[in-house]
Amino acid sequence: MKPNAARPGGHPRTSEFTGPLSIPGGEVAGAEIVRELGAEVSLAVWQTLRGVLMWAAETPEARPALFDAEAMRAWECELLVASWEPELRYPLAVLVGELAGDPTPEPIARACLCVTDWALTREAWSTALAFAEAAALAWPEHPRYAWTVGRLLRTRGRLREAEQWIQRCVRVAGATGDWEAQVLGLNSLGNLFYEFGNYPRATRALRDALRISRKSRLREREGEVLHDLFSVTLWSGDLAEAEKLSTAAFEIYRESAHHRLPALVHDVMVLWLRRGEYSRALAVLMKLPVFFGDLPEEQVRVYASLARAAAECGDAGTFGDAWNAASALAVCSSVQSRAAPAMLEIGLGASALQEWTIAERALSQAIEFAGQSGERDVMVDAESALSLVRRRMQPQARAASRLNRPDKDPVTASFLDGLRSAAVMTAV
Repeated sequence: MKPNAARPGGHPRTSEFTGPLSIPGGEVAGAEIVRELGAEVSLAVWQTLRGVLMWAAETPEARPALFDAEAMRAWECELLVASWEPELRYPLAVLVGELAGDPTPEPIARACLCVTDWALTREAWSTALAFAEAAALAWPEHPRYAWTVGRLLRTRGRLREAEQWIQRCVRVAGATGDWEAQVLGLNSLGNLFYEFGNYPRATRALRDALRISRKSRLREREGEVLHDLFSVTLWSGDLAEAEKLSTAAFEIYRESAHHRLPALVHDVMVLWLRRGEYSRALAVLMKLPVFFGDLPEEQVRVYASLARAAAECGDAGTFGDAWNAASALAVCSSVQSRAAPAMLEIGLGASALQEWTIAERALSQAIEFAGQSGERDVMVDAESALSLVRRRMQPQARAASRLNRPDKDPVTASFLDGLRSAAVMTAV
C-alpha cells in the first residue's frame, strides 16, 4: 500500500487477532473523532489511527511494506512543526515516525495511550477509546492494554464490551505470567458482574483474584480485592462475612496508607447503617466528607449516609447540612447517574425526622435517577417509601443502636484513628 501511504485511508485487511476480538475498520471511530475534535486536528488524528490499525492487522513479515517510508517521514515532520497542541502532535508524530520503519509493538502502544490521555483530559471519549483499543491491538500480548480498554468501556456504561476486553486481559495475563495484571483483570470482572447483579459470579471472580494476590504476595492488591469482595458480600446479605472482609481490608490499607482507606471506611458505615447502628456510624461519618472533596459522585454518597445517620439519631442540624450539600451536588449530570441510592437514603432519613417536604423531594429524585440508571430495586424501594410519605404515615420507630457508645467502641476508635493518619498522609 505504498501509493498515498502518507495519508492511510484505504481498507485494511481484517484479521482475527488472538482471541475473540477483531481489528475494526475505523470508520465509526473516524466520524466520532471528527465530531469531538473539530476540523483542524481530526483528519490527522483519524489518519494516524487508521495507520496503526492497518499495521496491527498485518502479519509481522508484511508490515515493513505497508507504508512509503519517505512519505511517512515527511508527514512526521509536518506534525512536529504544526501549530496545534504539542501534547497531541508529538505522540501522533511518534506513531507516524514508527510506522515509517519496522517498529516493535511497545512504542506504538505507548504512543497510542498518550493520545488517549490527551483525549480524556478533554472528555473526547470516543477518541480516547479508539486509541486505547489501537494500543491493545498493536500489542495483543500485553494484558494491561486490554484491561485499560475494558476499564474505559465500563466507565462509559458499555459493560458487555468491557467484559470481553477484561476477559482477554485475564487470559493473556495467565499465559504470560503477569500475576498482578491477572489480579487486576479478575478484580475488574468481579466488579462488572456485581454491576450486572450476578453476585455468585462476582464472588467467584473476586475469590480467584484474592487467591492469586496472596499466592503472589501482592499485598496492596489483596487489600483492594478484599475491599471489593466486602462490597459484594454486603449487598448479597451476608453481613457477618462482610465485616470480616472489611476488617482484613482495613488492616492492609492502614499499614500501606492506601488512598482508598476513606472509601472503605464509608462502605463499612453503610454496613453499620444497615444494622441500625446509627449513633456509632455518625461519629465516623462526621469526619469523612473532607476526604472526597474532588470526587462529587462519592461525596453525594457520603453526605447521604451522614444524613441518614444524623436523622435516625434525631440530629436535625447535621441532617439539614448533609441534605443541603447532597442536593447541591445532585444537580451535576455526572452525579445523577449514580445518585439514586443516595437520594433514597436521604428520603428515609427525612422520614425519620418527619421532614415530609424534604422526604418527598429526595424520594422523587431517587425514582427519577433510578429510572435513568436502570436501578430497579432502588426505584421500587423509593416508590414504596414515597407512598408512605404522601400519606403522612409515621415511619417505623428508630432503631438507633446505643449499645456501643462511639467514644468507648474500639472499632469506631480504630476507624477514626485510621482517618486521622490518612489526613496526615494527604496533607504531606
